[in-house]
Amino acid sequence: MQILTLLTSFVLANAVVGSPGDQLDEFIDCICACEYDRKCAGSGINYIDPNTNEFHDVNFVSMIDGRKTFLSSMVSKATFWDCMSECDYECQQIITYDRIRKNKKILQFHGKWPFKKIMGFQEFFASIFSIGNFIPQYRGYKLIQKRLERNSKRAVTDVFYEMMLRNYMWVSIMGMLAWTSSTVFHLRDLVVTEKFDYFFAGGTVLSGFHAILTRLIYKHVAEERRYRYMKIVSGLVVTIFTCHILRLYIDWSYRYNMKFNIFFGVLQYIVLIYVGIDNYIEIQRVRNGSKTEDKSKLQASVFKLSYLPILLVLFTSMSMSLELFDRFSIKWQLDSHATWHLLTIVPSWYLFDFFLADLDFALHRRNE
Repeated sequence: MQILTLLTSFVLANAVVGSPGDQLDEFIDCICACEYDRKCAGSGINYIDPNTNEFHDVNFVSMIDGRKTFLSSMVSKATFWDCMSECDYECQQIITYDRIRKNKKILQFHGKWPFKKIMGFQEFFASIFSIGNFIPQYRGYKLIQKRLERNSKRAVTDVFYEMMLRNYMWVSIMGMLAWTSSTVFHLRDLVVTEKFDYFFAGGTVLSGFHAILTRLIYKHVAEERRYRYMKIVSGLVVTIFTCHILRLYIDWSYRYNMKFNIFFGVLQYIVLIYVGIDNYIEIQRVRNGSKTEDKSKLQASVFKLSYLPILLVLFTSMSMSLELFDRFSIKWQLDSHATWHLLTIVPSWYLFDFFLADLDFALHRRNE
């Protein structure tokens, strides 16, 4: 369920190159005056013209440093806010509220809306909703862990069933890493936090694609070839992800990163829809040849096994409209991207329910 988030990140990443707010003369003057007044290390600002810089008489030292507490200072240091980044943040707030007073449009800076820091979080709600997305991934991990323990206690363990459970466990692990990285990235936007956010988001897309593809192999490939095919697919996916990370490490490219993730994300959605349709056909076929008491049970499973995966894809796809019409409420400190993070919590919760119900159905049909 990460592909549309990646689409949004691509839009934001391109905006970083030059947002409208970055080009404002008053924003540039404000930063220069702040860095000069606070004598920021590494700034290079040794002089400002009092005749042309409207911020020359602003006491930034008192404005920024005067309101710091011991706790806020510790938080700033822990999240790597230095003198220059604090000036940048403060000037975003000054310019934004000045534009509001003048009934002018609120602009983005460095590809982001001018959020106010709340409890040390650069983007408070995006971070909180990222934590919210971590919870379904952790829940999925625990559900799968219980299944693995149960399978290990059987007299004869099903090797392929265990392989599938471990594939789904990797989806949950990559999801937990991705949403942890997202939380940290929205807490503090740095080069390193951005890279981890993108790396693990890509890992989530690939792990999901891998799990669903091996699920098809588990159900449709004969047992004597199944193990070999699943190993080949797993090896290819690991190789692809390794090469992907190396490619980005050597030459970071937002455009390449997006093309990569969109390609595998769309494939994941297509395969997920196919699984839903395939399950529906299978249920109807079995239902027609079943006893009356079995038909009601099969019919009850149609939603979870057939409709649910398709609805998950449709819901996440339609929610993308929020990102296409990016909005920001300065009153609520909420933008479309944070709202999107909120909307991904529910699909992630039900995704693991589908994975396990579908795997049980495939196992039951294979053993008949």
